[in-house]
Amino acid sequence: MIQATAPERRTRWLGALAVFAMVMTPLIGYLIPLWYAALLSLVGLLAAPTLVRSRAPLLPILALVVLVAWALISLSWSPAAPHLAELKRDKDVEKFTALKLVLQLALYGAAVAGLAQMSQRSARLAGRVMLVGVAFLALITFVDGALGAAIYQVLHNLTEEPIRPDLAMVKVSLATYPAILLFWPCVRILDAWNFRGRNIAIALIAVCLVSGAHLTGADAPIAALILGGVAWLGTRVIGKPFVRGLIPAVSALFIFAPLVVLWGVRSGLFAWLYASAPASWDHRLNIWAFTGNLIVEHALRGWGIDASRTFGPAIPLHTHNAALQLWLELGAMGAAMAAAFFAWVLYRIVGWTGENRRDGAMAAAVTVSYLVIGGLSFGVWQEWWLALGALAAIACGVAQKTSAVRA
Repeated sequence: MIQATAPERRTRWLGALAVFAMVMTPLIGYLIPLWYAALLSLVGLLAAPTLVRSRAPLLPILALVVLVAWALISLSWSPAAPHLAELKRDKDVEKFTALKLVLQLALYGAAVAGLAQMSQRSARLAGRVMLVGVAFLALITFVDGALGAAIYQVLHNLTEEPIRPDLAMVKVSLATYPAILLFWPCVRILDAWNFRGRNIAIALIAVCLVSGAHLTGADAPIAALILGGVAWLGTRVIGKPFVRGLIPAVSALFIFAPLVVLWGVRSGLFAWLYASAPASWDHRLNIWAFTGNLIVEHALRGWGIDASRTFGPAIPLHTHNAALQLWLELGAMGAAMAAAFFAWVLYRIVGWTGENRRDGAMAAAVTVSYLVIGGLSFGVWQEWWLALGALAAIACGVAQKTSAVRA
């Protein structure tokens, strides 16, 4: 009997972790989205021993390390900084965002870097599981959205107190976010399979996602799918020049976000949007206008990590825009490091595009989709949202290796 070598055992282990992550993705996505943080932390912890001899890219890690270090330093002036005496209690440690960022950088980074070493055979199995999971999320959000979240209410009420129908709809809508991010890797896999009905399958998944998001009142996933589709098409048709153009465009979003908001307020653009945009956008516009004025007061250093939570009803928890929250809390340094990180991501996508436009289109679409949702919805420090970013990176690697097998 031939025993497996150490590299073979390592790649099998990483493949098992990838399959585990993809099996859990639809279950967590529909029932408990906040558990993505625990899922990616566990995967990262289990994948960490395989990184002993790997060479992780230094530039993106450096940008994130500087960002997290600056977040820790900003505790010295942040109005939301916890008192050291209170950190003895678990509930206070849970609110210590800067400390959690250190752990997330280590664990999520280990998950992405570790699973990048999986074999093509393992990626093929993980890709099939991912495709089934995304199709399930698309179908269940559409069906349950049409039923007024009746399915979710039944499942929720089995273990917890009854939930209001409107809150249940919000919970169901959260499942559309991982589905949108993983949609493009699934498109890449279906494209590589090259069977006659692949375009119909892609269209059906997309229609279910858009319908589910609309029925549950989630605007950001629809915008992400549309703009992600523009990035996908532009990369497929134009290639590397299009992705190169995304680098300054994305960097500008982070660097000039406060100036754009202040110009929008003073030029009358926001007033016009108040009159023409849907009512659901009024809240965002109010938050952004208020945030823009606050940023000016401490543009260089920021107000400090988690300061968004200290301004009362004017900013409920966060700014609903990643760039503005980074500027508000971490100032120019935070915005610059985020811009540097995504510039590097897009630079790597330029390389992927040169090797295979389909791979580049997938990665560009995922990146744009993540940035669009982050620009409209969640707080930049939310653990589960950061975990979804790591999961999306893993999914791109799975799809790339799966497609290489078919090539």
